[in-house]
Amino acid sequence: MEDEEEAAKRARLSAANDSAMGDIEPRTRLAVPGSSCEHCIEKVRLESEMVKSRVKLEDLFKLIKMMEQDYYHPVNDSEEYKTYCAMYMAM
Repeated sequence: MEDEEEAAKRARLSAANDSAMGDIEPRTRLAVPGSSCEHCIEKVRLESEMVKSRVKLEDLFKLIKMMEQDYYHPVNDSEEYKTYCAMYMAM
């Protein structure tokens, strides 16, 4: 009888240890519902595309500013140009 009780006790302890070990083992389910490796990869890809687009837009903005500078402020020392620049700046 004692052997059966000891065996039952060991079985309960073993089951308790197995369930406790389940908490220690790496999780097999996703931490956040709907998230996955594919989701993270897609997020990183989109962020990369956004950075590339932002760099392109910044470069275009610099080019536009440079062209605007050349268009509205060409190198000209004439009096007419100086008067025009003064009126343009006053606007």
